[in-house]
Amino acid sequence: MAAGASRVEAHDRIPSTNDRLRELAREGAPPFTVVLAREQTEGRGRRGRRWASARDAGLWVSVLLPPPPGGPPGVVTLLVGLAAARAIEAVAGVRVGLKWPNDLFVRRVPGTSESGKVAGVLCEVAGPAVAPRIVAGVGVNLRRPAGAAEEGALKGASFLLESAGEELVRDRLAEALLVELRRWVDPPSDRLEPGAAAEWEARDLLYGEWVVPEFGPAGTGAGITSEGGLRVRAEDGGVHEVGGGSVLPSRALRLREG
Repeated sequence: MAAGASRVEAHDRIPSTNDRLRELAREGAPPFTVVLAREQTEGRGRRGRRWASARDAGLWVSVLLPPPPGGPPGVVTLLVGLAAARAIEAVAGVRVGLKWPNDLFVRRVPGTSESGKVAGVLCEVAGPAVAPRIVAGVGVNLRRPAGAAEEGALKGASFLLESAGEELVRDRLAEALLVELRRWVDPPSDRLEPGAAAEWEARDLLYGEWVVPEFGPAGTGAGITSEGGLRVRAEDGGVHEVGGGSVLPSRALRLREG
């Protein structure tokens, strides 16, 4: 995984790759320092939710990014999600959908419309206050852990081995992710540029779907803003911007063809 990384630290077992990379950032690690682990014991997603990180069951990786020109967080989460989606598509050959702001979905079984969450992104600010950087954590489910029931943290999850129908090499996916991160966030932009916006919109699972935001009125997903917010068209025709929180779709998400 040397290509694209300035430094790589690989662990057999670790509480959290994001936490370890935050330590390295405070010590002055350069951008594109990478922390990998075969297993995380305290992996997490947004708001501290547990992210199941069983041994050798996925890609558990964190990458240190430079901040956007205007300072973090900008639209980094969306750009990292786009990079991860493109990497998965290139390596696994499956279509990836993006659910605002940080979830990636694939078909659970080839040839069906049912989709499930296969990956997530967690971006956090780290490093010295005078020059903060961004720790971008990415977790990708490669295979279902032996004996794991479809409940708890794995409820509704997808696994690339089941979706792609073939075994995938973790290091190959990690290398593809670094290539895409170098393309989209070196350094990150303060806004979604037209090319990135088009790529995101082509994978936007909430577009045209009835959604219930945590903050703001329910309505139909109407795309994303250049600042990374979600547009929601309410029943009265007004368009509202959702800048944070969670968004619940009214039905199971379906991937677009293409």
